[in-house]
This record gives sequence, structure tokens and C-alpha cells, in this order.
Amino acid sequence: MLKKLMAKLGIGAATVDLQLDRDQWRLGETMTGSIRIEGGEVEQRIHDLQVLLMMRAYVKGSAITRPVQAIPVLSKFVVKAKPFVQEVPFQFTLPTDLAVSSHAVQYFLNTRLDVEQALDPTDQDHVALLPPRHIEKVFEALERLDLRQKPDSGKLTPYGQEFSFAPVRPIGIPLKELEVIFFDAPDQLRLLMELDLAAGFFGREVERKVELTVPHDLLREGMEQELARYLQEKIESYANNPQSIPYVSLAGYAPKGHKAYKGHSGMSGMIGGMAAGLMGGLLLGEMMEGADEMLGADDLSGGDEGDDGGFFDGGDGGFDFGDFGDL
Repeated sequence: MLKKLMAKLGIGAATVDLQLDRDQWRLGETMTGSIRIEGGEVEQRIHDLQVLLMMRAYVKGSAITRPVQAIPVLSKFVVKAKPFVQEVPFQFTLPTDLAVSSHAVQYFLNTRLDVEQALDPTDQDHVALLPPRHIEKVFEALERLDLRQKPDSGKLTPYGQEFSFAPVRPIGIPLKELEVIFFDAPDQLRLLMELDLAAGFFGREVERKVELTVPHDLLREGMEQELARYLQEKIESYANNPQSIPYVSLAGYAPKGHKAYKGHSGMSGMIGGMAAGLMGGLLLGEMMEGADEMLGADDLSGGDEGDDGGFFDGGDGGFDFGDFGDL
């Protein structure tokens, strides 16, 4: 009787441990591993076993945590007392419409045994989510051009995940920073880019905003040099000839659920920085609403003193989203 009471309080109860085959996975891949369940001092009836994929985003010094997806594994079973051990196979195909792991975005898996009339044993495992291979090729191509990601690259904005790059040596144009948000379409990859250039005798910063399309043919294996050359030619052309930059209007492309959303679905290929879909659609909206609640709408305006407002801060033309700064 005492052992049963203690087990209900979590002392001497069953334990659960998720063991993944590795701790880094690409978006769209199937995560694999096993869940090890060990019996405690007494037999316990389990309502269900599930794993929650959780996302934690850091928003101006505060953390907002939201569930991405619940993954049911097993239900209605019994865990016998020691030395009982059960290995349950685990697999889960990652969505392609999530932000990738960065300084501002982290993921973990929360495994829980729902024990009837007792405290639930849990286990937590951090995982890193990487971009799909064809998108990673763009990162590699920019690195070939001696552009490196900055320490704050990968932050969230209301329009997706923003990646920032800086040259490690002079590259032929007065580029100070390159900011990129990715959109993935069936036949091409679209990059929303902002080029921050030093202009004039005093090096005043000038912004060039442009939408650049990359054919999927350039993202195939063996096309690394061609992709880097293509990006270099486009970046240099837009930097040196601003009149050649096509006009881009993205009004109304805020995520559904955010105050900026106007019901336009034309950019449904935008995700939290990568792949197809807008970071789970509603998930980014929930993050934005959570930030609104924690910080207040004024703190997200991008117009506060000392806040650069991120990719969509207006500047010298192009698309202007000054009302919706960085998360």
C-alpha cells in the first residue's frame, strides 16, 4: 500500500526516456529512435504515451514557448513493476514549414507517460532543426562569396525567419550587411533580400530591397559554383544599378492571426524562414500574439529608439513594413 501511494506521488514510479538516433534533423526528415520505459516499485496503468514537439522563441529578452505538434505513441497499457523494461519505437516526420534552430529559436521534445491517478513521468530532449538541403545550398553559396552569418542571424519577424550576413573581406561592392527571408515555391526559390550599402564620402548607409528568384535547377548537386556565381551577379547588379531592382509589394502577407494579416493567401509558400508554408501558419501568429501580450503592441512596432526594425523597416524604397518590426 505504501509503495502504491509513493508511486502516485512520483516516488518509485515508472520512468520514461526518449532516445533519438541523433540530435540534429532536417525539416521534412523522419526523426527516429525509441522510448525506453522502466517499471517502478509497483505496477501502473498508463492512459497514453505521447511526445510533444515544443518551440521556444526568444523575443527581446523574453522566452515564448509553444507546442508545435503532439505525437501520439501508445495508449491503454500497463507498466509492470521492476525489472520490467519496454522499448517502444518512435518516429515522426518533421513539418517543412518551421523555423530552423538559431540563437532565437530552440526546439525540444517533451515525452510524457500519462499514468492513471498519479504524477506523470516526463523526459525532455533538445533537438536542432536544420534547413532542407536545397535551402542550405544558398547558405553555402553565400559563404563561397565570403558572406558569413552574423551572431544574431535567424531571428523571427512577423514575415518569417530573417538571416543576416556580413562580408569577411571586401567583395567588390560596399556591402555592410545582407538580410534574407526565404520563400519556397514548386519551381523556384524566392529570396527577399535587403542590401545595406555604404554610400558617399561619409559611408552613409543605403538600403536596397529586392526579391530574387533562384531556379531549382541551380540548387541541384554539382551546381554549387553556378549558384554562387548567379547570386554574386544578382547582388552586384542590384547594388550597382538600383534602377534595375523590380518593385516588390508584399502588403497583406503577415501571418494569419497577427494584427497585420489582411487575408491574402498569395504568399502561402512563406515559412518561418524556410520551406513551404508559413511556419505552421497559425503557430507564427500565436508567437506574435504572445509577444504582443508580453511586451505590448508598441514594443513590436520597430520604431522605438535604438530598434532597427529588422528587414521590414522601410528605408530607401522597396517594400515597407515599418509598423511590424522584429519579434
